[in-house]
Amino acid sequence: MSAATVTDDCSDNVSGSGFALRKSDEILAGGRSETAEINAFLDHIDGIDREQRWHARFEAPVDDLEHENEDAFIAPLVFELGDIRSLLANWAYVQSAMSINDPFHLTLDYTRAMMAFLLFKPLPNSIEIIGLGGGSLAKYCHKYLPDTAIRGVEVDPDIIAVGDQFYIPQASERFETIWSDGFDFVVQDERKADIILVDGFDKHGQPPQLCSLEFYRACRSRLNPGGIFVVNLCDHPWKHLPMLARMRECFGQILTLQVEEGMNRIVFAFKDRHLHFDRNGLLEVAKSLELTHPLPLASFAEELLW
Repeated sequence: MSAATVTDDCSDNVSGSGFALRKSDEILAGGRSETAEINAFLDHIDGIDREQRWHARFEAPVDDLEHENEDAFIAPLVFELGDIRSLLANWAYVQSAMSINDPFHLTLDYTRAMMAFLLFKPLPNSIEIIGLGGGSLAKYCHKYLPDTAIRGVEVDPDIIAVGDQFYIPQASERFETIWSDGFDFVVQDERKADIILVDGFDKHGQPPQLCSLEFYRACRSRLNPGGIFVVNLCDHPWKHLPMLARMRECFGQILTLQVEEGMNRIVFAFKDRHLHFDRNGLLEVAKSLELTHPLPLASFAEELLW
């Protein structure tokens, strides 16, 4: 399946399979820093019908969202601004963003923070990604962890269909894309993993089944000894409290990283209980890893909360 519409405007009318490739007339000036460019992109998205985005994200009940402006936005869609190509679930949620010139770079802060699992397990044998989306984490792991097997799980076939636009790796012995609901996959699939990365969202936010105690228990069960469960939480911080409580009940001790940009909180939960974490030791590991990984791992080691 290919994108149904290619347009150079920012109108809200999209037809066909549910995808459109949109290019803004407002092209970013050359020479901007990466931070300025991604901030300009996020500000541009935020400025498109701001009231509708706020209502969709924080105020409207699900039943209203399903019927409100149904013809105005058929999500997900691919959106371009300058060097940034993004995958949007709706105007309230940017599922993925990619630099067209450097597609393997982790553009969004929270994706870099999720890779802080490397501080505890630098060379995992296997990684599962629940919520493949635009494949940012999958691409990074595929490039920088060449001995690691990766499974990406995605519930939306339309998102899988545009994988080529985001340079998601082709199927191989090391990489597999699985079309499945994330909850069903972790409950039914019998394989194990060293790392489980959960970044699953739909147009309403984080699906309840991916925030349930049953899901957390199933993920802990499928982790190998020494395994790590990593989840991206995105919303008002007070809304994270029930999920954090469930993860503590299931895993015991957890570590968190608050991402400065946006409302993301990254949680690291460990298969093994009663672990002792040494910040100085993590800083030494981070400095070593930064020789091969273009990530601010030392900063993450300093900012981890436990």
